[in-house]
Amino acid sequence: MAIRLPQLTILIALALGLAPLFVLLFDRGGRLNFDANIFGILAFTLKQAALSTLLSVVPAIFVARALARQNFVGRNLLLALFALPMAVPAIVAVLGATALFGNAGILRGIMSVYGLAGILLVHVFFNLPMAARQFYQALQGAAPEGYKLAAQLGFSDFATFRHVEWPMVKAVLPQIAAIIFLLCAASFVVVLTLGGASSTTLEVAIYQSLRMDFDPPRALALSLLQVALCAALMGFGQAAIKQDEGFATLLRAQPRFTSSTGIGDAVLIALGALIVLPILAVIIWRGAFGLQIDLATLGATATSLALGFISACLCLLLAWPLAKGADAASRLLSLSGLIVPPAVLATGWFLVLHRLGDSIVLTAGFIVALNGLMALPYAVAALRGAQGRLAPLQKLQTQLDITGLARFRIVEWPLLRAAAMQAFLMAFVLSLGDLTAITLLGSSGIVTLPTLLHTQMGHYRGADAEGTALILLLFCGVITVAAQKLGNRDA
Repeated sequence: MAIRLPQLTILIALALGLAPLFVLLFDRGGRLNFDANIFGILAFTLKQAALSTLLSVVPAIFVARALARQNFVGRNLLLALFALPMAVPAIVAVLGATALFGNAGILRGIMSVYGLAGILLVHVFFNLPMAARQFYQALQGAAPEGYKLAAQLGFSDFATFRHVEWPMVKAVLPQIAAIIFLLCAASFVVVLTLGGASSTTLEVAIYQSLRMDFDPPRALALSLLQVALCAALMGFGQAAIKQDEGFATLLRAQPRFTSSTGIGDAVLIALGALIVLPILAVIIWRGAFGLQIDLATLGATATSLALGFISACLCLLLAWPLAKGADAASRLLSLSGLIVPPAVLATGWFLVLHRLGDSIVLTAGFIVALNGLMALPYAVAALRGAQGRLAPLQKLQTQLDITGLARFRIVEWPLLRAAAMQAFLMAFVLSLGDLTAITLLGSSGIVTLPTLLHTQMGHYRGADAEGTALILLLFCGVITVAAQKLGNRDA
């Protein structure tokens, strides 16, 4: 029953989101109106996602390669800084980009931060460091014997990459590219803030159809198109994973022999740092001057922390049994937050709320549920990585007849405690900085730090917005650092 209850809960949540859409579809005789404008929105969604993926993944391979080959003072610090963009809420990153390249930005005139260019800039800020960390981790599995043999045979730099490093990169490349493409295709806050009439994705168009035009049939067509797109991308990402062991190694502590002079690697590392550091630096620097603590900020902080805490608790309760399940249903449901995008679920839930009336309690409940589902894939991944420790103890548990609460207290919790805390903190930080759920579902009675920041930006209160962004960044940064430390200790 412990395994079935989370599955049933997620299925109910999905049904509440999708059922109103299909009821609406049947009311229209099963016909969808896919006009030329919708296909234009789909084309831009795919275009910006493809460009974002290309600009994130290709440079990340070479930045990760440079980091893996060069052992310099500050490398671990730089890798830690590469983890920070994952903690930065999208609205904060948008503010940082406009503070650099906007009309009143420090580097104004270099590029236009609005439209496709700005969308790509923020997407690369988020995804290039994440991809570089993943590729760096993959390259740590490259055998030192391979580098030594390549040096003895006089391999060129390209030949070394092809024969020693590429097998490690190739094993994780499809999944990383598919996830980044999926995240960019489902991007909401970045496109909503920086896009324009000609820069609209499916998720933003769904929001506009519901909250601005109240055109449910159009939102339905867009939602079904978005579900089909995300399901296809997730299927590709899962099917494309191939194991390629490359060189087998016995002595992982051996030094690596490379023909690199280090100059090219230094340039690549510097370029990678320039993607991350300026946006973070401008948020901290300008936020420190605009920082002020008033009643509105305190109220928004309390609301954000409360919603984030409850969302993280819900996510952990759902993720724990799903992480133990090895069946296909558990794996599929753990990815439900990616397969069925938040804008699609929010469309159905919005229609339910519209029928039931504007209730702050119901709206808050739906926001918590949506944030919990969005964080579920990451929480399950964190817990599933630690589940391997329990496998050798299964036979011993059976022999000692340790079951139920005793099994959880004596066996599971001590071994999975660090992973569980890491999953909780990851879900907490994702919920804390989320603007998608509350924008699609929220009422005027619910004000969080991201919504307060968005309102301040809309009213051209730049200094106040930068101070709020700094508060949000500090909360998310501290929580993410704690999650990283737990993950490292658990490893």
